[in-house]
Amino acid sequence: MMIASLSTRARHRCSPLVAVAALCAWSCAEPDAASLERSRPRVVASIFPLRDLTALVAGTDLTVDVLVPPRADPATFEPSPRQLREITGARLFILVGGGIDDWSQAVLEGTEGILRLGLNDGLTLRKGGEGTGDPHVWLDPLIVRDAWLPRIVAALVAARPDAEDRLEARGRVVADSLTELDSWMSTRLAPVRGRGFVSTHSAWKYLAARHGITELGTVYDSPGQEPSARALADLVDQARTAGVSAVFTEPQLGDTGARALAGELGVPVYVLDPLGGFGLDGRDSYFKMMRFNTMQIARALGGKR
Repeated sequence: MMIASLSTRARHRCSPLVAVAALCAWSCAEPDAASLERSRPRVVASIFPLRDLTALVAGTDLTVDVLVPPRADPATFEPSPRQLREITGARLFILVGGGIDDWSQAVLEGTEGILRLGLNDGLTLRKGGEGTGDPHVWLDPLIVRDAWLPRIVAALVAARPDAEDRLEARGRVVADSLTELDSWMSTRLAPVRGRGFVSTHSAWKYLAARHGITELGTVYDSPGQEPSARALADLVDQARTAGVSAVFTEPQLGDTGARALAGELGVPVYVLDPLGGFGLDGRDSYFKMMRFNTMQIARALGGKR
């Protein structure tokens, strides 16, 4: 299915906090929420960042759900029978692609009438991942703005054509918010440009490339695959030579290897969260999650608030 591009008409300028708050107020202002919930077309997203961005565009015109719960690893996730039933009743299914949620292909087999949107389909991805390229595109807000958001808006319009004007208007607000988010991140990460880090797994190359920092190596090449003693020793040598000041771990993955590496280096462990999720303090929206990660990186690599 061909997804059209977002309209390029002039965008309204506002700060991301004001813009996102305005979108939430817009979404909550309409009456008879229970009736609207039942009548709106349903959209299902594979992971929380997709769900949150999509919901900001959807407003009250569509209902947006997510499959992978907080703290779960999407690469090894298996949907429950109840979740499978929920997908079959959706108008649109949005996934990342590029290896992180390929289990969704089997989920969609045999379903009819469900639009499918793979946001990484056709994109040139950075090297990494499970042989198809690094899928973690959403950790660069400008790629989200330019490559993902137009596809999200167009897919929602296809699912709810009568709401086209409202959906495109919200899309422009989200685009401006993503621009402002990137500017905010650039200011906070400017003091640590040129520095390197080690992470639990390779999720951060897009963010790092945008802001001039370097992922020197990772503890786990693939989820669930323990590193060898030789690989860890090589990583220790590389990190020590580069003067790495912290090791990053993630709540979706085990931290034993990361803490062992940090112990060898004599540096602290900082948590980064590439997914966020409902109920996670400071990470329960895409924009909050990105600010959380930015400040963790700035602190860990020596930047200032």
